[in-house]
Parts: sequence; C-alpha cells; structure tokens
Amino acid sequence: HVRRQAAKDSSSCRKESMKQALLLYAKRRFNEMKSDHERQTTTGSTTTTSKSSPSQLAAPISPTPNLIIEVFLPLLGLSDDSFLVDLGCGDGRWLIAANKQFGCRCLGIDVDEERLERARKSICENGLGEEAVQVRRQDVFEFAKECDEIREADVVVLYLFREAMVEMGALLRRRVSLGERRRVQILSVGFALVGWNSVREEKINGIRVYLYSTDGQHR
Repeated sequence: HVRRQAAKDSSSCRKESMKQALLLYAKRRFNEMKSDHERQTTTGSTTTTSKSSPSQLAAPISPTPNLIIEVFLPLLGLSDDSFLVDLGCGDGRWLIAANKQFGCRCLGIDVDEERLERARKSICENGLGEEAVQVRRQDVFEFAKECDEIREADVVVLYLFREAMVEMGALLRRRVSLGERRRVQILSVGFALVGWNSVREEKINGIRVYLYSTDGQHR
C-alpha cells in the first residue's frame, strides 16, 4: 500500500511539474512575442505584427489537453446545425473534434501562422472540407469586435491569458445576444470570463474549465 501511494504521489508530482513547465514556457513565449511587437512598433516597422493590436498576443502557446475536450465537448449541445467558433484555436483540435463528433460547422481564429499551418494540415489529414472546418489568421479581439460571425455562433471556445479575459468578457456581452431565445454557450479553458456567471466549473489535470450560457446572464 505504501509503495502504491508513493508511486501515485510521484506521478502527481510529475504531472504538476509538467503543467508548470508548460505554463512557464507559454508565458516566456508570450513575453518574447510582446517584446518583439513593442520593438517593431517603436521602430515604425510595417510588418503585420506592428499593425495588429497587442491583444493578439493574448493566447497561450500550449494547446488544450485532449482530456478536457473529451469531457466538455459532449456538454455543449452541438449538432450538425451548430456553429462553433474557437478564439485562439491553435492547432485546431477543438474544431476537428467537434466536427468529427457532431458534424457542426467550425471556425478557428488565431494569429500564429505556424499553429494555423498545423491546424490546416490536421484538418486535411482528417478529411474535413473547408466548408465545414475553417481557420483564419486574425486577431481574436478584432474578430470579436468586427465580424458578424461571432453573433452567429452557438458555441464560443476561449483559451486566453487571464489579462485578456477582462476585455473579452466585456466584448462578448456586447456581441452575443443575452436573454434572447437562442442560447449561446461559452467555454473558457484556464481562466474565468470576467463579468460572467458560470453554469459549470471543473478542474481537470490541474486546469480549470468554465462553462457559461447566455440564458444564465443578466444585463
């Protein structure tokens, strides 16, 4: 019994160490990208990065663990008539899983071209057509502010840094329809959506996941 408990404790420590290492790496990459952005803006660079909002640096580098997708995807009430939008889609794993399991239309938004290329490759390898699953290079805040597709979404997935959730919480309150018949569900991985009341919270492998519904909010 003692040996089994020691092995269990050792495994938990390794998982926690791996999680902390991933978070540290993501934060370091975030700071590097932010420094590059600020340097390019200061020197008047005309690159795409300098023209974009600093908010584009809001998403972590590490992807959502597959276990979280497996647990929460069935809770979102998706069907082949649904439309899922993933803000900070990374390698597209939410999009691919949702379309394969429920046949819903999916759109992913991200600014990291390297991750978007991985997403396009995975979409192709899974035999999913562009009409069903699309990814787009765009700032997530620019998309939420300006694109009408956010109003069409039945489900919005977020995996953004804590600092970004304040602005995104206010944006989504303005851009999705609160109190109307059509319910919109918002799933946030890692951090709470500021200004919203969650309808479900869980901690999976040390990562908090929050589920929100527009019919549970008040203006």
